Amino acid sequence: MKKALLIIGVVFLGFVMSGCKQDQGPIEDDSDNGNVSYDQVQAIFDQNCISCHPSSGNLDLRRGQSYNQLVNVPASGYQGLRVSPGHSDQSVLYGKIDGSGRYGSNMPLGGSLSQQQIDLIKDWIDQGARNQ
Repeated sequence: MKKALLIIGVVFLGFVMSGCKQDQGPIEDDSDNGNVSYDQVQAIFDQNCISCHPSSGNLDLRRGQSYNQLVNVPASGYQGLRVSPGHSDQSVLYGKIDGSGRYGSNMPLGGSLSQQQIDLIKDWIDQGARNQ
């Protein structure tokens, strides 16, 4: 009887172990990794911002200029950086578009970005504000 129970236990354990898979961490889907590209952010600037922030003035948001004008650059008239990579909550750019009013007038003046556009800029900043 002990031998029969031992055999049944070993067979059962074999079935249980064969169904187990080693945990290899989260599965990444390379086709849509959720990363926001700077081209997506620039498209928002192109559509909503460059009419007031062209080459004149202290902020140029035109394609080819905007990234170097934003990331790790001290904000004119405010404490902090225009964009602090990884920290939308500390970035003046995000504070100007989120509707909070913590950095004065909301941008763009006389209008607003869609919530999807605001979220996309926030995600880009929080993902490290990469230039790619």
